[in-house]
Amino acid sequence: MPFELSVILTFLVSFFSALFVLPNLSIIAKRIGLVDVPNERKMHHVPQPLVGGIGIIISATFSSLVFVPLGGMRGYFSGLALLLLVGFFDDFLELGHRKKFLAQIAATSLLIYLSKVQLHTFGDLLGLGEIVVPAVSWIIWTVTVFCVVGVTNAVNMIDGLDGLAGGFAFIAFIAFAVLASLSSDNTLMLLNLALAGAVLGFLKFNWAPSELFMGDAGSLCLGFSLSFMAIALTQGEASSISPIIVLLVLAVPIADTLTVMLKRIFDRKSPFKPDKTHFHHILVKHGCSEKQAVKILLALVITLSGMGILGTILKLPEPVLFGIFLFYFLCNFLADSFAERIVSLIKAFQRKEKPQNCPAIVHSFLKRLKANRFFRGADRYEVEMAITCSSYSSKFALEGTMLNISRTGFLANIDKLGFVCRECVVTISFPGTAEKQLIDIPVEHLWMSRRGAKQYHGFKFCELEENQALILYEFIDKMEKTVPKNTSKPN
Repeated sequence: MPFELSVILTFLVSFFSALFVLPNLSIIAKRIGLVDVPNERKMHHVPQPLVGGIGIIISATFSSLVFVPLGGMRGYFSGLALLLLVGFFDDFLELGHRKKFLAQIAATSLLIYLSKVQLHTFGDLLGLGEIVVPAVSWIIWTVTVFCVVGVTNAVNMIDGLDGLAGGFAFIAFIAFAVLASLSSDNTLMLLNLALAGAVLGFLKFNWAPSELFMGDAGSLCLGFSLSFMAIALTQGEASSISPIIVLLVLAVPIADTLTVMLKRIFDRKSPFKPDKTHFHHILVKHGCSEKQAVKILLALVITLSGMGILGTILKLPEPVLFGIFLFYFLCNFLADSFAERIVSLIKAFQRKEKPQNCPAIVHSFLKRLKANRFFRGADRYEVEMAITCSSYSSKFALEGTMLNISRTGFLANIDKLGFVCRECVVTISFPGTAEKQLIDIPVEHLWMSRRGAKQYHGFKFCELEENQALILYEFIDKMEKTVPKNTSKPN
């Protein structure tokens, strides 16, 4: 078979296999209770099947067995099988961090001893010469295990929003396939394409609003696979790919994990205790929708991966590329402080106030942005309509009053709603006919603000059905003719 045809078929067979396997696994998962139940740390509100990872590995393995020459891959597939099994039991029974950690060490040991994949050099990161791991077996084993387990957990930790971990893995596998092609390693290129195709099939069901999750079985296996690819591409005398290149491809989860763990240590907390301080949580906290947060992070992954590939083609100095990683890490570390400050500046400016301690040059820049209608959203109109806000799980149903409305969302006063619930349903009583029209509209809860005893909330309309859109836009059209525009909101 021509190699070019193998490249195409490896990807497509894996992709269509995932499209076939995942819905069937999802049905089985619901029957046996293999689902992710929502809690206070999680962003979803409905139990989701945890079979994405199993489907990805089944599909990628099937395609690999057909099209990829797998000589020397025993260690990789043995470690992958171990993590898939442990991840499955963790999704089902919650094994705990220690057992998962030991499983990752065991999987990496299989990789080292059966596939002879080891970390010997970090490259010339500082421009002072190559940083080489001492040629002592236990040191090489320790360094390799530390790096593989670290990357595996980093990928596991960014699996917090629909499409985020899967989207990152897809881009990373494609980037590694390109790098493998540049180094003439056809086996690794095909294996990366098999994994990329399976992940893309998974994203069909995991992109918001998701129908299933990858679970720990998926995130552990994907992290392990990416670690293997990173080492296999960069180590050995025949390798032409610098270690800093793969560090740029993996920069988003690595920088996020380092940032989160350092902040937990500074706050005198356990670095392994879960919380909501990840970069994607910060973006959502400061006003991004979940889809917007995912798109921002995936754009960063594409940018950094592109820099790595370009650096390989142009043979850019390794210290320059390492400087790019350090700059991104610093921005990630300071993201929370920057986000809070930027949002406060914009909100103050929208109220036509000069923000406190705002430099004149920044205030002038914001004025110019506003003059060019940079901050302008959809026109809002003052109203006073009764609404009921309820969760998908029927845990609450709270009455409130809508205060203004636009084509994209609305402001409401709901005093008994004391938290941001993200996804919910709002029942709106629309006037305008002989009888008021009650319609249920899915919304995204973006923010809340307290003024005295009042709780104000901002909502964004989600995808509307045809009849919902007809009623809403007909009402807005009437507002445009009769009601003055509202340009202010509580904050």
